Amino acid sequence: MTALPRTPSFRLDGRRAFVTGASRGIGLGAAVALSEAGAHVVIAARNRGEIDAAANAITAAGGSVEAVVLDVTDSAAVRAVVEAQEPFDILVNNAGMNRPGPMQAMSEDDYDAVMDVNVRAVYFLTQAVVQKMLAAA
Repeated sequence: MTALPRTPSFRLDGRRAFVTGASRGIGLGAAVALSEAGAHVVIAARNRGEIDAAANAITAAGGSVEAVVLDVTDSAAVRAVVEAQEPFDILVNNAGMNRPGPMQAMSEDDYDAVMDVNVRAVYFLTQAVVQKMLAAA
């Protein structure tokens, strides 16, 4: 009989996670999964009402969560939020956007808005989180 490998624990007790775009969809799903695994989850989104509702639902389910309102395209605000927190062990850089339409109709403003959220913000948020992680190591 073949010996099966032992699955490591997927528990995240004592870990800290940061999830952007966490007020709905994939981000909310990731935040819930991390919380259920035992992590303290900091969730972020631009809309106060939506992010508070998500945090309240996670808390009601027994999770440890903190909500912050954050526009990930505001690099100074991103750095301030990350600096105000203890270092994170996990980052789910999920905030994203799209302005659907035919490519030939895409304006420079549309392109810049999509790239600012989906590329630039991802890079600089990750940079801030990693810098804090390394400083704490």
